[in-house]
Formats: sequence, structure tokens, C-alpha cells
Amino acid sequence: MKKSIYFLIFSFCVLASSCTMMVKGIAKLVVKNYNDYTSTHISDIQVIDPDGKLQTFNDLYKGKTVYLYVWKDKKLSAQQEKSYLLLKERFAKYPDVVFTKLCIGSDSASNTNRLVNNDSSAEFRNILKINDPAPFIIGKDGAILSYRGPKPEDKIIVDYVICQAMTGEDGTKSAKRFIRGVNGNSQFKSEKLVEWYTKHFGEAPPKILSMSISTTN
Repeated sequence: MKKSIYFLIFSFCVLASSCTMMVKGIAKLVVKNYNDYTSTHISDIQVIDPDGKLQTFNDLYKGKTVYLYVWKDKKLSAQQEKSYLLLKERFAKYPDVVFTKLCIGSDSASNTNRLVNNDSSAEFRNILKINDPAPFIIGKDGAILSYRGPKPEDKIIVDYVICQAMTGEDGTKSAKRFIRGVNGNSQFKSEKLVEWYTKHFGEAPPKILSMSISTTN
């Protein structure tokens, strides 16, 4: 419940100068658990792909940075699905970034990978503990770089965290750097962030950045 409140406060304040320190503190609390399981690798977990074929995660995504949306019973809402597709479109120019979904429940949806319930997935299942669909960012070596990380609607932070994950950096480290790099006027104070934004989005940052950070139950 507290984390949901954090999101609401952050959404309304959006790094306004009157509450910059409070918002930054809350934002850092939200992202501090992204790196909880960076020592956990999921390369060997087995999944049934959309064609019904048994594969390992490594078979499918070796050498790729993977934005992995995991769900059990609740699926993405229409708005969440729209945000997910828009995020995917923004990263279409990066050949080493993949977006996919993983069902850990009994749903046999034809367009989704399904996690096989065997020894290969035991450790991963043990740490999931999700009620709502949750995004994870998996590094090129199969390590969990962001545990229940930023959601597609968390612009601009989700883009930055994924870009940094391409270099092997965990989500807590990159998200905190991003938070520190925004000033009380909702502008980048870091030239490196300005350069990243311009290159990634193909345009200069707006005078007032619009962003949010949310969490998953």
C-alpha cells in the first residue's frame, strides 16, 4: 500500500521545485529494490514458446537484453498494453533488446511464453511473488538486472534503465543516477543525460520533463 502512495505523490509532484527533495527521496525508495536479485540468472529456465516448443531462456534470448513482463492470473490492461507496445516501438532500433511476456500460471495463450514448472524454474518462481503483471529486465548474461523494475508507463526512466541494462548495469544504480540528474525545475542537470535523451528520442529534452515511477504489488 505504501508503494502505491509513493507513486501517487510522485505523479502529482513530478519533481516540482517545492517538493524536490521529498520526491527524490521517495523515488529512490521505489527503485532501491530493483537490484535485489542481480546474482540470480535465469538462462537455464525452461519455457514453452508460442509454437509449443520446449526452449531454455538462453536458447531464445542469448546475448540479448530482455524486457520481460511476467504475469500469472491478471493480464495487462488495455492502457498497460498500449504503453508496452509504445515502449517496444521506441526500442525497435536496438537489435540487442528484446521485449517478451512470460506466463507463470496455467494460461495457454498462444502468443506468450509459458514457464515450465520444474527444477529449472524453482529458484525463479521462488523470488517472483507477484500479484499484478511485473516487468523484469534481464541482462545479456541472463542475470536479473531489474527485479520488478520500471513499467512501460514510467517514461523517461524506463527507457534510461533499459539503455543502461544494455551495458550490464543494474536498475537501482541507473535509476538513482537518473533521479540525481534531474533538478528542481524538472530539467536535466547532467549533460550526459541530455546527450542520452537526444540520441535515444531523436530530439532535445523538453523544457519540463514529464516522468513518473511506479511499483508492482
